[in-house]
Amino acid sequence: MEATNITKDRITVAFSPEELAFLSNAINEALEAVEEWDFQTRTAETRKRAMEIRAQLGEFLDESKRLLP
Repeated sequence: MEATNITKDRITVAFSPEELAFLSNAINEALEAVEEWDFQTRTAETRKRAMEIRAQLGEFLDESKRLLP
């Protein structure tokens, strides 16, 4: 993992596919383990947004697999 650009409003980070899979799995575990009523308090994000982020990470991982020889 490497921060490629850091500004006040945005941090751009380059992840290996393995690191990205780890983050996706961690989000999935949070979605399964944390009750809906407590999710935003414990994660600072809504369940809906967590699912959107997990889906985006999955798309990035799928794209990286398509690039394999």
